[in-house]
Amino acid sequence: MIMSQENKENKEEIIKENIGNDENKGIKIEEKNGEKVEKEGKEDKEDKEEYLMNDFEENDLKISEEKKLKHKIVIIIAISLLAIGILTVVVLILLKEGKSNNNKDPVEVLPPIIINPTEEYTHCIIWLHGLDNSPENFLNLFKEEIPFIKKNNTKIILMRAPYQIISINNFNITSWFDLLSFPINNSESYNFTDANKSRRLLEKVINQEAELLNGKYQNIFVGGHSQGACISLYTAYNFKELLGGVLACSGILFPQGKIVGDKNKLKVFLAHGDKDESIPFSFHKETVKRIENFEGVRKYYYRNHRHDITDYEKVDMSGFLNDSMV
Repeated sequence: MIMSQENKENKEEIIKENIGNDENKGIKIEEKNGEKVEKEGKEDKEDKEEYLMNDFEENDLKISEEKKLKHKIVIIIAISLLAIGILTVVVLILLKEGKSNNNKDPVEVLPPIIINPTEEYTHCIIWLHGLDNSPENFLNLFKEEIPFIKKNNTKIILMRAPYQIISINNFNITSWFDLLSFPINNSESYNFTDANKSRRLLEKVINQEAELLNGKYQNIFVGGHSQGACISLYTAYNFKELLGGVLACSGILFPQGKIVGDKNKLKVFLAHGDKDESIPFSFHKETVKRIENFEGVRKYYYRNHRHDITDYEKVDMSGFLNDSMV
């Protein structure tokens, strides 16, 4: 079939119009072997490049955000590890300080009651009360109930124990050392570290009074009831100097305590009841075996006597002081 010249021209014109329209759309139309072939126009190519660039930028942004997140996580972990390290160091320091505190005096030293001599100061009695007690409860004992010859020349210091939490009942009470079990019937019943702190506290008072007495340690007596008796005995036998004597009512001599120097002539008033339920008589006798044959020890054991100080005991204390104070 032969196309007329007119039809051929019309067809070419239509193709040109389509090509023009397609070029406006950014598509280039070429005719190859009588068929139209589409090619990307310049505008479409730029759009595609722009799209690819945006896609790359978005990917870069995502990667950047991931890096930032990882960086934050690393910083948080590092800070956490640093905090844990600092906390560990602090805990170790506190534990070390707690251990070193065993070699220090009690944190809170409460004021004693002092009965000053009415005449020249020549002698001193330092008295320690027992668990959950106070110096006020022994004020009348030394003012009225125990007469002795050197009383007008004697300063009486009634010490007050610091408050602390006691393990056996969690009470915050006055105590010279913690109690781990009750009654006190073995060397594991009490905190010996606490006893050492109280010993050092008593030694400090002894040295202060010795200065006032021109170094006459032999004119200083220590004593107490229950816990106070324990600390007094321990201090006197562990002390570098020979004291005037010890008044120990219902106490023990700590098995862990050392006897320093020659204390054979140290004058000791040992009083205990055979019905004592707080510090059993059997444990008391066991702890004083190493001193019971010392020249200066006097034992006063009372039948049917418990843990308190009886009138018989007060009479014996007066006699001991009269014989011992020179």
